[in-house]
Amino acid sequence: MIAETKYGTISANFRKYYAVVRINTQNSLAYTWDAVSQGILIAIFILIFARLWKVTFAAQGAEIIGDLTLRQTIWYFVWAEAIQLSKMNASFKMQEEVQDGSLAYTLGRPYNYLLYHFFSGVGEVFVRMASTLAFGMVIAWIEAGTPSFIRWETLPLLLMVTVLALVVDFCMSAMIGLTAFFFEDTMAFRLIYQKLLLVLGGVLLPLDFLPDSVQTVARLLPFNAVIYAPARLFVAWDTSQFLEILAVQGFWIAALGFLLALFFRFGTQRVSINGG
Repeated sequence: MIAETKYGTISANFRKYYAVVRINTQNSLAYTWDAVSQGILIAIFILIFARLWKVTFAAQGAEIIGDLTLRQTIWYFVWAEAIQLSKMNASFKMQEEVQDGSLAYTLGRPYNYLLYHFFSGVGEVFVRMASTLAFGMVIAWIEAGTPSFIRWETLPLLLMVTVLALVVDFCMSAMIGLTAFFFEDTMAFRLIYQKLLLVLGGVLLPLDFLPDSVQTVARLLPFNAVIYAPARLFVAWDTSQFLEILAVQGFWIAALGFLLALFFRFGTQRVSINGG
């Protein structure tokens, strides 16, 4: 009887959060121009990066920089920018709920507040990721040629690391979002996080191009686990590096998840909601 009750609870929760994913996916598909605009944006980014690194490699007179060829470098940015442009925006949504007073309503719904925002974001990520990869890969193919270095048999593992990267990012974004429970405006925290991702996360350039001392520190931080790690595996698969990345992502998900739960519990006791 107890086992049946637990199974029923798990099944009900699965259907509940699956519905959240499905509804938000449908909502995202309804606004196709948003997905197309993201695709156009990544196409512009990849084109700029491709021309920039072509000049850089030519000026250095080198075929390999930081253990990456020009082709690998250009394709690296396809995966990195796809993740960057497809990330969940939980922090901004949580801030809006505090500012407009709707938090009082969402906290009373029959689901976990944090899990709702996660699965709500998942529905949007599917659409944005597909669009950005489609546009980005076309430009990379034109500028750098076919990605012959990709090992298709490791693609499921790459996708797993990418999913975990989005989980790490959600934890960071949700932590920032929960600061709205105290400060209402999270813009400053979001900007700091975005800049850290740009430099230490591998958005502007792969960590391989940074000084060794900076690389050592960056590889241990969660920012590396969000962008650089999956993008590097995409262009240069290494099983030992995959296991290392998996361990880093697992650690940060566990640590940030624990802190997130504590912060949420503390925040709900102190939150000041506009409008009631």
